[in-house]
Amino acid sequence: MSLALDIQGLGKQYKISGKDSFWALENLNLQVEQGEVLGLIGANGAGKSTLLKILSRITSPSTGSVKACGKMASLLEVGTGFHPELSGRENIFLNGSILGMSRSAIKKEFDAIVDFAGVERFLDMPVKRYSSGMFVRLAFSVAAHLDAEILLIDEVLAVGDADFQKRCLQRMDDIAKAQARSIIFVSHNLGAINSLCDRVAYLEQGSLKGDGAPQKIIDQYLMGLESLQADQSVADRLDRDGDGRVRFRLIEASNTEGKSLIKSNEALQVKLHWQGEQGPKQRVELHLFNSRGNYLSSFSSDIPIGQSEAMLSIPNLPLMPGRFFFNCHLYLDGIRADFLGRACYFEVINEEWKSNEIAVQRQNPGIILEGHWS
Repeated sequence: MSLALDIQGLGKQYKISGKDSFWALENLNLQVEQGEVLGLIGANGAGKSTLLKILSRITSPSTGSVKACGKMASLLEVGTGFHPELSGRENIFLNGSILGMSRSAIKKEFDAIVDFAGVERFLDMPVKRYSSGMFVRLAFSVAAHLDAEILLIDEVLAVGDADFQKRCLQRMDDIAKAQARSIIFVSHNLGAINSLCDRVAYLEQGSLKGDGAPQKIIDQYLMGLESLQADQSVADRLDRDGDGRVRFRLIEASNTEGKSLIKSNEALQVKLHWQGEQGPKQRVELHLFNSRGNYLSSFSSDIPIGQSEAMLSIPNLPLMPGRFFFNCHLYLDGIRADFLGRACYFEVINEEWKSNEIAVQRQNPGIILEGHWS
């Protein structure tokens, strides 16, 4: 099969101040075959968006070369090329033209674009009045109906609802398989990456750390991410979000004896401590995931004014053996002040489930449900 993209020795250097500089990408070699869906994963700042911007010719590389076979279209930031004062109808033609479609080609695809986006009732309304969901549906729909051989997509599914995300994945699969077009798909949704992509490339600090079968590379990425975060205290971590008025200083998960190895159906405690401003309303949210990043459950609580610590207690933890983690959010007056992904890990053990192939070998643990046979 012939190549759609051939990336050789690609690098991008940015000046910080004075003589200081850093490499956002360095000596990257990567190929994408025609009709292949390549997933691109990595932590924030790994170089994923920089790579897509170079491929889209938004910025030029410092070193290396890119050879593309066919027309390339990109959806890097939702609504880029949309004018807020223009209607949805007008923006379809405007955005389509910016992305390289002729007026006749846009007219040919117009009904399909509108139908996929589901905005027919609001077609003649200025897009500044659209919800974020409507906005992203229309933007994705225009890009997905382009007559381009290579499509670059950067984390656009994070805005849409579950039904829209499913239709996006189906559309991308159709573009790649039925129409033999190539896609580079950047996402933190590892489930979507695993189900859609033929191959996955893992970037870390601007370099290619892994390239191969989706599940193998996702496992490599998760192990590297856990190892990196294990060496940092909660207070020292920089990979966080929020306005910074309040910051988590301690997040620990353990059983009632303080051990991080927890038996199935044993009690779990999560201790949290934070420092910063005080406000009339504080709220803590914890989201539980298994080692694959599959969402399992959520816990939230409003915290009294002046209190800077809390503890979540789960009296009976019905989890299969494996690794689990919490994402932690802290809100002040309804605005997120701090967020830490994979804030703390814990491990569940269960002697009875040691031979369970799904839970142990695949490391995709879920919950234990009691059943009775008759």
